[in-house]
Amino acid sequence: MKIRVEAEVYPTESRDKVVKAVKNLFPSLSLRIEALGDIEIVLGEGDDLSILENLKNMLRMRKIRAAAKSILKQSIVDGKLIFYMNKQAAFVNQASFTEPFTESPLPPIKVEVEAEDIDKIVEWLTE
Repeated sequence: MKIRVEAEVYPTESRDKVVKAVKNLFPSLSLRIEALGDIEIVLGEGDDLSILENLKNMLRMRKIRAAAKSILKQSIVDGKLIFYMNKQAAFVNQASFTEPFTESPLPPIKVEVEAEDIDKIVEWLTE
């Protein structure tokens, strides 16, 4: 299994706030900052399902598992699970799915999960 989380930091944003947003969703993930031209990217990678445990708990607590399951099932592309979380919601400790650049002028948190059985990961996240 491979999990990759990334969030762009726009010049109008605080890097610390973006890091906090990512950490609110994925507290066990080690993060680093990479520069991409004028934009920084908060990036974390890991290979353990426990990275997603907090997100799973947030989905259960907000009682949005059924909606999350539908979104996640539609987010499977070429054997990968690729979904986006709203950065502003994450900053205030809320899990909210979004599409890239549609609901917010700021870029979302992108999450990619590669595993042998992606459907099993979706079921685990939304059980």
